[in-house]
Amino acid sequence: MARQRWGKRIEFFLTAVGFSVGVGDLWRFPYLVMKNGGGAFLIPIVIFNVFGAIPIVYLEMIMGQYSQSGAVSVWRVCPLFKGVGYGTIIATFLFSIYYAVIICWMLVVEDSVATTMASNVSSITSTLSPALTSTVSNLTTAAVAKMKPETASEQFFKYEALKISEGLEELGAVNWPIFGCLAAIEVVCFLCIFKGVKLTGKVVYFTVLGPFAILLVFLIRGALLEGADIGIKFYLTPDLDKLSDISIWAEACMQVFVSIGPGFGGMITFASYNKFSNNCMRDAILVCLMDLLTGFLGGFVIFSVLGHVSHKTGIEIENFKESGFSLGFIAYPEAANYLPPPQLWCALFFVMSIFLGIDSQFPNYEIVVTALRDEFSKLLKGKTTILTLIVILVAFLLAIPMVTEGGMYLLTLVDWYAATFSVTIFALTELLVMTYIYGIKNIDQNMLEMTGRRVPIVFKICWLVITPILLTRLRAETRPNELWGPPAEVRELEGKKHAHFALANQTLVVQDAEKSKEGDAAVVNGGEVAYLKKNNAFDNPMFNTRL
Repeated sequence: MARQRWGKRIEFFLTAVGFSVGVGDLWRFPYLVMKNGGGAFLIPIVIFNVFGAIPIVYLEMIMGQYSQSGAVSVWRVCPLFKGVGYGTIIATFLFSIYYAVIICWMLVVEDSVATTMASNVSSITSTLSPALTSTVSNLTTAAVAKMKPETASEQFFKYEALKISEGLEELGAVNWPIFGCLAAIEVVCFLCIFKGVKLTGKVVYFTVLGPFAILLVFLIRGALLEGADIGIKFYLTPDLDKLSDISIWAEACMQVFVSIGPGFGGMITFASYNKFSNNCMRDAILVCLMDLLTGFLGGFVIFSVLGHVSHKTGIEIENFKESGFSLGFIAYPEAANYLPPPQLWCALFFVMSIFLGIDSQFPNYEIVVTALRDEFSKLLKGKTTILTLIVILVAFLLAIPMVTEGGMYLLTLVDWYAATFSVTIFALTELLVMTYIYGIKNIDQNMLEMTGRRVPIVFKICWLVITPILLTRLRAETRPNELWGPPAEVRELEGKKHAHFALANQTLVVQDAEKSKEGDAAVVNGGEVAYLKKNNAFDNPMFNTRL
């Protein structure tokens, strides 16, 4: 059976853009810029984009387009490294499992935003769980004064939307609204890809262009807000001294690679459905630049709103330093209450985020389905629909533990250790194998056969020298846990906890106070001892991935 083709070249381009541009460009990128030196952080971002992502994305598109194969079968050029292909689809499949759950969280919050969140803006304890409410009522005034209060948005998300348990060891019952959303998301993904790229290419017109239209509306509305300049100035003001910190460069590398997605097998897969003569160099450059531009504009959207809130309330923007997760689910919904009408702007924000999530989600399944169908072509010939159904069904079943009351803790662990750091290893291995084993001359000849043009010398230099040195040097000078595992903020908090210091978002851990039971911290005031359950390190998780 002949391989399917994109109906139009723009369908391939939009699919690649949708795969690359996710909610992380709107949530996590602005946070990283703010945290890591403001405008100065754009320097490593641009460097890794130009000398890291673009050359590898271009190479992947050449691999897929010339071989007309998915992420596993493409390694027939060097069978010894076919394990890299299997690694990429495993990482992509793991990512697709929990990314669907995150989209479900957006659906649940968006569904409730008009009726619940906006009416609870002034509430501090209305949505607290009964256990926490009873505990707080036993605290002294001085103890409560030293606690960091939770906003209504934060309380709503944790205790009403997620019904979060006390820890990973307590998964609890299934959260049925989120379970229902998960089933709906998986059905939508199936309907988007079960007919192959002919259908996928039509879907992306809506799922990719829609969020950009809403983003433009937010950009204009944010620029007109009083005090928007305060947030934008905070966002862009550079702190060049921070560039001497290797962790800043590590975070820039992770943001670029996990956002654009080299190493996930996506660009190989999408390019394999191109016409043999397609100009993939142009597409590679445009896709990476679109991802960079979207993140940059997302920063203006977020911080113009936060600047307005700062102007209205007098709260310093430093107090909004949330991770991508918290910025999306907590900080922005709270800030939206200052944008009349709050329900409209909060709902639009989550609609935009949901579309960004969906057009990054269903391509993940397409990557896995294409890889399996190409690798086992005889066995799976004519069974694309069944194969798609099985892949999505397995992902759905594996995601069920993540929609329980303790599912957020499990999801965070999988994100930290399973599907983030590995993609940089796959991308680097892919680059070295294709450059030094398959050979630059062969790649150059492949490009000549396809387009009648050779690979520009600048890309050859990047493949041979600049990109490998950039990635290997970063890897050599960075401790493993700076790129893999919990982000630096969480490691720092956990270190303080084990050293019996107070955490920023916890009650005081007081010396010379007898603990009532394991896991409880003592709070002392004038001889009175009260006990408060310690916050779990995952209460405000900081995701490494495209979120």
